Amino acid sequence: MTPSPHKSIRFGSSWSTQLRLTQAIGRGLAALTPIDATVVITGPGGLGQLADGEIDVAFLKSLNNEHRYTGKGYFAGDKPDSWMRTIAWLPQEDRFLFAVAPWTGITSFEEIASTKPALKVGGRAAPMVLNEYGFSYDDIVSWGGTVSGMEHTATEAQARYEHGELDALFGDGSAFDFSAWEWVATHGYRFLDISDEVMRSLESKGLRRNVTPAGFLMGVDHTLNALDDSHIVLTCNEALDDDIAYNLAKAIDLNKRDIELTSIQLGYGPDAKLPVTQLTHWSSLTSQIERQWDESIVGAPLHPGARRYYQEIGVL
Repeated sequence: MTPSPHKSIRFGSSWSTQLRLTQAIGRGLAALTPIDATVVITGPGGLGQLADGEIDVAFLKSLNNEHRYTGKGYFAGDKPDSWMRTIAWLPQEDRFLFAVAPWTGITSFEEIASTKPALKVGGRAAPMVLNEYGFSYDDIVSWGGTVSGMEHTATEAQARYEHGELDALFGDGSAFDFSAWEWVATHGYRFLDISDEVMRSLESKGLRRNVTPAGFLMGVDHTLNALDDSHIVLTCNEALDDDIAYNLAKAIDLNKRDIELTSIQLGYGPDAKLPVTQLTHWSSLTSQIERQWDESIVGAPLHPGARRYYQEIGVL
């Protein structure tokens, strides 16, 4: 019997969580069909590489996909990305958080807009929130402040704090290495709330609300309105081979537990050294993988190959 020819697939990945998910999904895919898989290290997201055919699948976010596919909303491009298709979504509760240091005296976005402080800000996330309050990251720089990207780790937060360079931390608050947020929370940083009026305006533009409960972190003493950025979507181009799309959907469905376990990452605190005596762990997935075919979440339609698998198992 002539062996089946190997088909190829290029996974786009840009950070450790995506590499771990690629590893687990790739294992499941290889068990189903002869495959030659490669990993392409992309820029943030990898949407451009996916559109240009440089990669076959990428891990994108639910809301971004919805806006890009429909051509409506904050993340929409010049025209709808009608080529976008979906294999499955993976659960990651995520929101954007804004924390300011106690010595600033700032308690609200309105105070930043009115007092124009020279803040040293780590992170440059969710500019649409600042815009709703009448200022921008460029304005912060023009007031004498600085804005620079940073990793959301306790080690990075402590280093910037010790150098007097962390008046504020703005960024996504997923479970993926949440330690920077825990660090600023224990050092008296105040988490800023988005007013109902501003949140309604953001929602009118296609963005989503994430209600962050009191007690979510130390110092969060009341429910916060936050901007939602939840759920990872394995996204592909409509041109992806039908059988590969089918087997990707099947691999995820049959290997949910392995994907969940592989997503777990280990670390140790900023003051610890090898050999490790106390480990910390986290996962970028925040619940079990289930209903991964749900088109109310994925943002772009299922690829026909993936849909064929889900129909065969009777969930569509």
